[in-house]
Amino acid sequence: MDYPADATFYVRLSLMHPKPGQEERVSQIMDDLLSFLVTQPGYVRGYKLSGEPHNPQGRVGRLVVWSSEADANRAATTQHDLSVRSELMQIIEEDSHAERSYTAFDPQLAETSSS
Repeated sequence: MDYPADATFYVRLSLMHPKPGQEERVSQIMDDLLSFLVTQPGYVRGYKLSGEPHNPQGRVGRLVVWSSEADANRAATTQHDLSVRSELMQIIEEDSHAERSYTAFDPQLAETSSS
């Protein structure tokens, strides 16, 4: 099914486990990264994901909504993003970083824009 372009988004989800004692630093990095991403073209919305209290695995991360995959990729390849993620990889559990991407459709927005 084809969805209206103005109701379709690209979503990137990143989850990870901080190393013991690094929870606060990982949280700070998430804040920094989200503060940076909000300034990038195509950014729509971003969320910091906390491990407590509803996530017994203790994973933390971020969910960022973009206008397009190209916008997300462009932001991910900036020097700032690469530098921050490099630091992050040193303070999270090895092999714990999972990144997923999705196309998201907002039916309410589509309904509003077609009215």
